Amino acid sequence: MPAKAYFESASIGRISQLGGGEWRLSALLPFTIIFGKNGSGKSVLLRRWRDLAPKQVHYIIPERLGALNFEPGHISGQMDAEGRKNNSARNYSGNYRETIIARIQTYFQTRGATREGVLPGRLEDLEQLLTVLFPDFVLALMTGNPPFSLTRASTGEGINNVDALSSGEAQLLTIGLDIVTISAIWSLQENDRRLLLIDEPDAHIHPDLQVRFADFVVQVADKYDLQVVVATHSTTLLSALGQFAGARCGVVYLDRAKNEFASQNITKELKEIAACLGGHALMGPLFGFPILLVEGDDDYRIWSQVPRHHVTNFAVLPSNGDEIYEFQKSLERVFQSLREPGQRSAGYALIDGDKSLPEDSPTSPQKHVKFIRLCCHEAENLYLTDEVLRLMGTNWDAAIGAIVASSSNHGSKAEKLAQAGSWDRQQYVVDPESWTGRIVKSKTRIERSPCPRNDVSIILSSKPKSA
Repeated sequence: MPAKAYFESASIGRISQLGGGEWRLSALLPFTIIFGKNGSGKSVLLRRWRDLAPKQVHYIIPERLGALNFEPGHISGQMDAEGRKNNSARNYSGNYRETIIARIQTYFQTRGATREGVLPGRLEDLEQLLTVLFPDFVLALMTGNPPFSLTRASTGEGINNVDALSSGEAQLLTIGLDIVTISAIWSLQENDRRLLLIDEPDAHIHPDLQVRFADFVVQVADKYDLQVVVATHSTTLLSALGQFAGARCGVVYLDRAKNEFASQNITKELKEIAACLGGHALMGPLFGFPILLVEGDDDYRIWSQVPRHHVTNFAVLPSNGDEIYEFQKSLERVFQSLREPGQRSAGYALIDGDKSLPEDSPTSPQKHVKFIRLCCHEAENLYLTDEVLRLMGTNWDAAIGAIVASSSNHGSKAEKLAQAGSWDRQQYVVDPESWTGRIVKSKTRIERSPCPRNDVSIILSSKPKSA
């Protein structure tokens, strides 16, 4: 996308109910996600941004209703930017779908009403892009009443009304038509700037369809040189846009208490977190399941077993060693934009016992995701607790004998293994793979079984009785 085709910054008037003054946005990218809780002003910001330059900016409202009917009376309202602005003056439109169907005819009038090769633009391009959203349908644009045909490919059924579609399919059809028709019209008019503002496109759309929508938006933007701003609560959509747009995508975390916002790049940590969160960011507080962020795959294998025993519940997310600090910062930003202040913690970041516990600070806040620390060196030390050994049908004295007896089979580790009787089981650095083959004679390795003491507070404070 040429640099002149998008806004790198914007100053947008803020209404008095949100504190007055201006929103000042900077470091904007070709794809920007506005992430914020209800009441933070996302819709107002987008509409006021549109009002600054309606010929260059198009706003898609969040509440999109109506029937799939062609009503010629709506064509005049779609002929110019001012008319389109008036049709999206609020969050809600009861005849949104009728206006978008009329937009198809507006496109034909802008282009010309036949498929002759001398006309600008290609209908096939629009239809092909729409198949990204609707791979199970055959969609054709044409003049007439209605100005399109839609057929379900698997059955050959013609779709003539909205009741023949699921709510998600109906949403995708009309928002997809909205996007491709305004993009094609801008292309015909050769607009130098083309900013598309999409307000909560994820409403009523399954996460799988949100991923498909993200792919579609990026393809349309690349085809027609668009800049795209999406306001959403969905971590699924955030992750998908970050995946398809890559380094061209950033996030603005909107907050009513601030007026200056710089778009932040979608890091690999945020991408992974958003993909894992799915609906948890909003559903977790409702059902009371906090997130437990852990340092690696071994920790994940251990702690993901705990909720299976129905004593406590949490959703476990793995990071990669010291990356847990960046993961916590990303989670903190996400929850700051979704949750009200003063709520119980949404999650915890669990670090090994040999690391210092970070303090809550303005630069490294822990308002939503707090750091906690093991009371032993690392999670693998839990394999040596009396509880886990008992679960495997043995005890620490027997384990010492097995470890010492097999120590000579482990090369450079032999000397350490031979000293097992002197280990402080709580703080000793454990390498499970070096001794698991001999502790339990009837097994070839220790199974990574759940500890029966599943209450998190008990496990974290547990110390082997004989240590």
